[in-house]
Amino acid sequence: DDSSSQQPDDDDVVDDDDSGVDDDDASDDDDSAPAPESCEAWPDADALFAVYNGPTAPAGWFSDSYPTNEWPQWGAGCSTSLADTQALAVSTFTTGTPTGATRTETEFYEADVELNGGLHTVHFRQTRCDWFDGTTLAGAPFTDYAELQWLAGYEWYQDNHNISGHKILGGIGYIGSATHMVDVCHVTTVYGDWGLCDEITLRSTNWTISIVDGVVGNTSAEHRTIQGNCN
Repeated sequence: DDSSSQQPDDDDVVDDDDSGVDDDDASDDDDSAPAPESCEAWPDADALFAVYNGPTAPAGWFSDSYPTNEWPQWGAGCSTSLADTQALAVSTFTTGTPTGATRTETEFYEADVELNGGLHTVHFRQTRCDWFDGTTLAGAPFTDYAELQWLAGYEWYQDNHNISGHKILGGIGYIGSATHMVDVCHVTTVYGDWGLCDEITLRSTNWTISIVDGVVGNTSAEHRTIQGNCN
């Protein structure tokens, strides 16, 4: 909740001195407010700040960035090889041209395709089956929820990274004896037309993982709607 966390201090939504800038830094934080104990308790002011000023996902969560003429796109399902992902990229973008550029990451295989005569580039991805096959996360047994939080952020990012006003606020993790859990706190935004106000909905997705075998599940909930900027 200081300048190092990409969220405003609750006492600095309106700055509390006359300098015109946030007077907090990582070594001088005057905010003593505790972190939210649940997504439902997330302060409205912090949710509003995230929508209008924050990144798509906070530091420590899966995210990436590209120039405006490039973007990632995930293919359905998971892939057992880079070659399979390259083949799917070709069949998906029949009017595109594969560049030959590829990436192999822990989470996915990627093959680049140029569109519109090279004006745009799609970074076509498929999640690696040997990392997450849709039901089970590799690496079990798990001592804490760090790997689950990374997966939860990755899955959210796939679905929401290109939708304006969809942001991850943060998360709350729980270490269990048989199952670890992570609540991902996030928002969706419906922007108002002329004369209307934006509507920001606070949501959460509860992720669970079996410590022993890595089986994953999730359920979502909607908490409340916050009025945003009016047009």
